Amino acid sequence: MLLKRVLLAIIAMVVGVAATYLIVLAMGTTVSEFWAGPEEPVNIPYFILTSIFIALAAAIWLDKFMKTDILPK
Repeated sequence: MLLKRVLLAIIAMVVGVAATYLIVLAMGTTVSEFWAGPEEPVNIPYFILTSIFIALAAAIWLDKFMKTDILPK
């Protein structure tokens, strides 16, 4: 069961980063421009945050199909 959960986490992170990269390309910008926003005092890491949120959504979706039972029924 632990191996399936680790595999789920790895797959979700890869999906999150790949989807964010495709979103950045579709917007017509580069990763270095999207990495941190225009806020000068506080640089919010947009690429990392977007990747994490997409990875969480992918993990919830994959949890059902991989039957890892991370989420309660």
